[in-house]
Parts: sequence; structure tokens; C-alpha cells
Amino acid sequence: MDCVSPILDILTRLWDCTATNGSYIRHLKKNLNSLSEARRELEDLSEDVSRRVEEEEQQQRKRKKVVQGWFDAVESQIKEVDVILRKGEEEVPKKCLGSCCIYNCYSGYKIGKKVINKIRDVKELIKKGEIFENLQVTYKLPRPTVDGMVMEETVGFDSMLDEVWGHIADYRCRIIGLYGIGGVGKTTLLKKLNNKFLDINHHFDLVIWVAVSKEANLEKIQEVIRKKLNIPDEMWKNKGEEDKATEILISLRSKKFVLLLDDVWERLDLSKIGVSLYDNKKGSKIVFTTRSQDVCGRMGAHRRYKVECLSPEASMDLFRLTVGEDVFNSHPEIPRLAQIVVEECQGLPLAIITVARAMSSRRGPREWQHAIDELQSNPFRFAELACLLEKGEYSEDFVVMHDVIREMAVWLASNECKIVVLEDDKSSQQNRSDDFQEAFRMSVWGSAVEILHEATSCPRLRTLLLSFSVLKTFPSSFAESMHALTVLNLSHNLDLVELPEAIGKLIDLCYLNLSNTRIRALPIGIVLLKKLKILRLDGMRDLRKVPYPVISSLLSLQVFSWFPTELFELHTHWFYMENTVAGLESLENIRDISVTLCNVDDPRVEFSPKLQSCVKRLALVGTASFLLSPELRMDHLETLEIVDCYSVNIYFGDQGRTYCFRNLRHLSVKGCHFMKNLKWIRCAPNLRFLYVSDCHELSEIIGTYESPGTSEIEESHYVLSNLMFIDLQHLPSLTSICCRAVPLPYLKTISVNDCPGLRKLPLNSGSANNSLNAICGSREWWDQLEWEDEDAKNVFGSKFLAL
Repeated sequence: MDCVSPILDILTRLWDCTATNGSYIRHLKKNLNSLSEARRELEDLSEDVSRRVEEEEQQQRKRKKVVQGWFDAVESQIKEVDVILRKGEEEVPKKCLGSCCIYNCYSGYKIGKKVINKIRDVKELIKKGEIFENLQVTYKLPRPTVDGMVMEETVGFDSMLDEVWGHIADYRCRIIGLYGIGGVGKTTLLKKLNNKFLDINHHFDLVIWVAVSKEANLEKIQEVIRKKLNIPDEMWKNKGEEDKATEILISLRSKKFVLLLDDVWERLDLSKIGVSLYDNKKGSKIVFTTRSQDVCGRMGAHRRYKVECLSPEASMDLFRLTVGEDVFNSHPEIPRLAQIVVEECQGLPLAIITVARAMSSRRGPREWQHAIDELQSNPFRFAELACLLEKGEYSEDFVVMHDVIREMAVWLASNECKIVVLEDDKSSQQNRSDDFQEAFRMSVWGSAVEILHEATSCPRLRTLLLSFSVLKTFPSSFAESMHALTVLNLSHNLDLVELPEAIGKLIDLCYLNLSNTRIRALPIGIVLLKKLKILRLDGMRDLRKVPYPVISSLLSLQVFSWFPTELFELHTHWFYMENTVAGLESLENIRDISVTLCNVDDPRVEFSPKLQSCVKRLALVGTASFLLSPELRMDHLETLEIVDCYSVNIYFGDQGRTYCFRNLRHLSVKGCHFMKNLKWIRCAPNLRFLYVSDCHELSEIIGTYESPGTSEIEESHYVLSNLMFIDLQHLPSLTSICCRAVPLPYLKTISVNDCPGLRKLPLNSGSANNSLNAICGSREWWDQLEWEDEDAKNVFGSKFLAL
């Protein structure tokens, strides 16, 4: 027994070895499949990690070395696996004896063992790669010393740039100020200076660019500097302005930096930001731009440069560069006409570039001459100069004027008469008594209206603008001192509740705007304003009525507007318009009316032919129904709002289609629960904006309609051809906008919210080809939409925005 045991142990080991080695051969096909599957899993994982790394690398980040090492290992392993798989497939056909033997057992054993080992290696690599799902695969790159600024080619700045650069190298000159009028090129010069640090060797550790602007925000300035310094979030969050300044000061103290501040309007206290040149002994610099030479002094500039308008030669060079040589040389007459255009711009780069871009689309001398005539006689008709006006923040009724244009306008007007502009800034309100005596036009904003109580006399004042301020009372004494006043704008003063009777002493007043005030009643003194041509009372929620004698006595009145400024006001604001409409009827010069009709006893809307031609905006509120006859011709109407009405119907008579609303642009319908459709908008072929909300039984917008002599398709195309915006809200019964797809060449936006039955839009692959920006709605609604064809679904899929 003593010698049997070792023999059995040896035999067992030999059997295990033989069985294991045999499995390499017997299960070769199965193991090859497992290796192939592991390879596919590794490759998929590599693609996922690679996609994540590439996305992060686009955000100024770099992949970690361990991640790159894994990618290299994956690439190497996949190559080795492919070799093994190819050799393994070659061995499989050599098997015989029911898969129990291979002619070359050693060859089969060898490849089988490699397969098993490689499966283990691949799975180990997969396991390492899966760890990256919970780890950061990249790290944030340090900010470059200088961030390049995107610029177009410039003209006329090289000599001043070289001079400023020379003082960058001067150790004694720490602060440099660049000043000049708006649009002259100060920002362009500063950008060129910034980019020069990219092209020339220098000894600065970093260059920081900060856009300051008129309303300087220290916190935003600190944030820009913080990002450039790479101060971590945990050292920044939940800290006040002073602590943030300390962090910046500590970071900058050890660095030689250049701080470029663009568009500085007032002195900046740099210590509150965390910037100090006196604690920094390394030769750091600050360069800033401003419109005021005084600001250069208050900022402590050691060197000041005035940025001048371009010379005539440089102006022409800039114009040619912008308009393009192909246009400039397209006709022998154009160089002469270009000289006239350049002279009109008076060397101001902003004006030259703007006009040149506009002229680049004009090729013939006749087009150029026409543009020059517009530019010289009325620049605002020069269409391409809209780019200097921005859309108002709160309403389409307002625009934001480019500050360069505003400055120029005030400057030009000041050459003819005294203009006073007061804003919230307290310093602008001091020593104004002499200004009031001489003022011809005055604009007062915000808290600056408080100074009106100090004004004793304004005998020459013609225009007074007091809108968007905190005016609570309009002083009688002030009204009594402005006998020459012709324009008075008190709009958007929400604390103003009454006007003094002295308003009647403004006998030359032609324009009076009280919109969006809280005035409850108009003073009887208004009847004395015999020269008043324009009276605006829009958005006056507390004004309940305008007495008949007031309206009928304003014999010169041409424009009357008493209209809600927001749609929701129509629910709470009840107008009594019968006497007002009668008073307007009696005025010979009236030509523009905006009114609201509420709870009218007679459902048939009747206006005299005179008033029909004058109504520009009309609101219909809270009446059982309105019946509009075909004789009603409201060609002047641009806005129609209908709220809480049972129905609106138009009798077309025997004449078929009638366009009694041919100039209607805006239509709003809300809370008309028994309205079935809006077929009558066929009377408004130029409709641009359609808003429909909370109409419970509305099932279709246009639907079907048979018009004599006109097919249904032609009718739909014509009616909807000018629509730009469609907004449909809370319409539970709506199933159709239009019976079929139509071109809609100007459509920009469709917004649909809570309209579950609307399963099809009037669109096909040829609709709104070049105009549509967005289709807004819920994801659930979008997924259930039906399309005419797959092409239409693909075309508009990229336009969907989930609400």
C-alpha cells in the first residue's frame, strides 16, 4: 500500500493534465466563439470610452496617461486576438474521430491554449476599462497665457499699436488708457494688442481680457479673472466680494500679468476686484479703453492715447477691404460713388464697415446712387443700418439703440438746441438749474425724476420724456412753467395716480402719452388742449372711462389709443367705450384708433365707414357673439384680440370670399369656449401671428370651405401663405389646423401645448423649407404625430424642441 499511493497520485496528476490539455482541443470551436465575443465586447467598450474622452477633450481637457495606456493595450490585444482567431479557424477543419482527435495534436493543443489565455487577457482588459465609467478620464488643461481674439483684417491702427506696444516694455508706464468716441476703433486696437502677445516673445505670465461695459459688475469681472487664474471652485464658492478679491490678489502677486479692460465708463476700484500693481513688483500692466479722457485721469493712467477717426486714405482702404475688390471694380463709376459714401461716414470705422457691408450686394451705379441718396437724406431708410438697432428686451414696441448711434444723435441734436438727459446716476443730476432754464428737450429716467421738484422754470422746453421712472406726482408748478411744451411722455410710471388740472395750461401740447400708469381719471383740464393730436392711454388698468366731452373737445386729435398692453388685462379691465366711440365719431381729423369693446348689447359690430377706416387695434371682450357683415371693411385693422366671446361669425353673402381684414397681422383668441372653428380668418390673407388658447369646443382652425370659383387647395394656400408664428394652447377638441399640407413659406415657429387631439400638422417635405426654426411641444405629442411621408418626418425632426 505504501507504494500504491504515490503511483495513484502520479496517475491522477497525469489524468488531470491530459484532461486539461484535451479540453484545449475538444472545445476549440466553442472557445474561439467565446474569444470572438470577448473581442467584440472589448471593442464596443473602447468605442464608448473613446467617445466620452473626445467629448471632454473638446472642452479644453486632455486624456489621462492611464486612459491612453488602456487604449494602446486594447489596440494591441485586438491585433493579437485577430491572429489567434484566424489560426484557430484554420485548425478546426483538421479535427477527426468525432471531434476527439486532430492529425497534429500538438498544433491543436498549442492554439487552444493560446485561445484560453487570450480570453483571460481580454476579460481582464474589459474589467479595467469598466472602471473608467466611475473615474475621470481626462484632466483640465491650464489656460493658455493669451486667449486669441477673433478679428477681421483692419486698416489704420498699426502706428498707434506700435506706440502702445513700446510703452508695454517701459517699466515706468504701468497703466495705459485708450480713449475716443464710440465706434472709432478702441476695442479693435485693444484686440490687436491682445493678439500681438501671441505673435511676439514676451516675459508675461498671462494676459487677461475683461469686457467691462457701462454697467460695470465687479462680481462678473472677478469671475473672468478667476477662470483665467484657474482658482478652484472649492476656494471660490460661498465667498463674498472681499474674500474673492483676496484670492485674486494672492494669485496675481506672484505673476507678471497684463490686464486688458475694454469699455470702461467710470473709475474702477481695482482693489475691490483684487488687482494691485503696487503689491506686484514684477512689471505688470493695465491697459483699458474708455470714451472719456476724464476716466483716464481717474483710473491713474500714466500714458493716454486718443484714438482718432481714420484719415480719408485709410477710410477708403477700409471701405474697399470690406466691400470687396470685385464689387469696387465692377463698374468704372463705382470708385467715384464710393468716395462719396466714404465721406459721409466721416472716418468712423463702425459706420464705414456697416455701410460697406450693405453696399457689397449692389453692383450697378444706379443702385449705388440710390443708396447714396437714402444715406444723405434719411439714413433710417437705409435698410442695412437696422443692424445698429436691437430688439427691445420686454416688447416688440421698443428697440435698443446702439450706444454709438445714441451718442451721435444727442450730439447732433445738441448742436441745434439744448438737450438734457438725466439717468439714475446721481452725479448727472447736480448743478442743473441753468440747464432747465435753457433746455429745449429733456429726457429723465429712473430716480432722476426727483429733481423735477427743484425745477422752477423751463420756458423753452418743447419735449419732456419721463417714461420708465419712479414718478409719483407731476408737479403743478412744473406744468405751469412749460407753456411751450409740445410733447409729454409720462408712460410706464406705475406709481403715478393722478394728473393736476394745470395740465390744461399746456395749450401747445400735441402729444400726450399716459400709457401704463395708475391714473384713475383724466382731469377736466384736458379739454383745453385744442392742439392735441395724439393721445395714448394703453394699459391704464385703473382708468374706467373717458367722458364724451373730453374726447369731443379735442378737435385736432388724430390718434387715439386705449388698449390693453397685455392679453390678461382683458379679463379684469372693463372699458365703457360707447361714449368714447361716439366722441371719436365727431372728430374730423381722427385717422388712427385702438379700442376695446366689452359686453356690447348689440352683437352686430357696427362702425361708420369713417371709423372702419381708422380702427388699427380692436379687442372684443365678454359678449355672447359678434356678427361681422361683409359690408364691414376694416382695411386699417392690424391687431384683433377676442376674449371670452361665445362665437365670431362673418356673413360672406353671395359674393363668396371677402377680405375685410386684408391688413390684419396679429390675431389672439382666448377663452371662447363655444367657438367651433376660425374659418373666418380667410378674411385675413396677410395674417402673421396666430394665438389661440382655452377654447374648449374649437375643433379646427380653417378646416374645409367651399368658395365660389376657388378650389379648397387654392383657398388654403392663399389664406395661410403669410403666417410666421402659430401658438396653440389648451385646446382639448382641436383636431385640425388645415385640411391638407400647405407651403407656409414664411413660417418660423409652431408651438403646441395641451392639444391632445391634434395629430397632424399642415406640413409636408416641401413646406416652410427655408424659414422654419422650431416646432415646440411635449415629447409625447410629438411622438404621436402623423406625417404625410417619411421625408416630412425626417425634415422636421431636427426642428422639434421639447417643452
